Amino acid sequence: MKLILFILIAFAANNAISQNWRDTLDMARKAYKKGDYSKALDYYEKIQKTKPESVDLSDEMGQSAYKAREFERAEKIYQQGNSGKKTEKDRAKNYHNIGNSRLKSKNYDGAIEAYKEALKNNPKSEKTRYNLSEAIRKKEEKKKKDQQNQDQNDPQNQNQQQNQQQNQNQQQQQQKNQNQNQQQQKNQNQSGNDKKQDDSKSRLPNNAAEKMLDDLMKKEAETKRRMSGGSSGKSEPKSGKDW
Repeated sequence: MKLILFILIAFAANNAISQNWRDTLDMARKAYKKGDYSKALDYYEKIQKTKPESVDLSDEMGQSAYKAREFERAEKIYQQGNSGKKTEKDRAKNYHNIGNSRLKSKNYDGAIEAYKEALKNNPKSEKTRYNLSEAIRKKEEKKKKDQQNQDQNDPQNQNQQQNQQQNQNQQQQQQKNQNQNQQQQKNQNQSGNDKKQDDSKSRLPNNAAEKMLDDLMKKEAETKRRMSGGSSGKSEPKSGKDW
């Protein structure tokens, strides 16, 4: 009789515990649907102690942590649930989620590693391939930014940058002065050419006047010569006798 009573009590307790974790699971899922991800995560944490070992809630729990922006916590949950993934598809999905969590935590090397593992299990996943390229790109950006910050904080690099800037400013000033000198020389040459043209134009009327005066003098001399020749012919005496 006592044995039967003990079995009944144990059975009832087990049912109560089973019902308790199922009720908590329902509350966790309702909180998730409402967008209260932190509250859902708390419910999932409570379930871990009472749920059967055969029940795997790592995906739901990890997604709640991810949505709650607790990325490092989400990564740990996914890693803990990785051993329970039996198929390549499930392992690929889990590694993909680990990569996403690491990417959000700016652990780019870890994200790259996780995405590569996901592709080993599912090489056809374009989404994983795209996220892998994003992780690589962000890693390069971070590397470049860190190098820039290091250069800015390094006194030697600062001096080099200042010297480079000064040299650049000097070269720009020299080029500017050279351009100004060339423009001044060009203006002077143009001014000289304009003056020569003005001088040649001013000399043209004088040359024409001199030519006209020379022609008049020649004509006047010719006229005098002709007049002088005509007068001497008339004054000569006629030959012969006048009788």
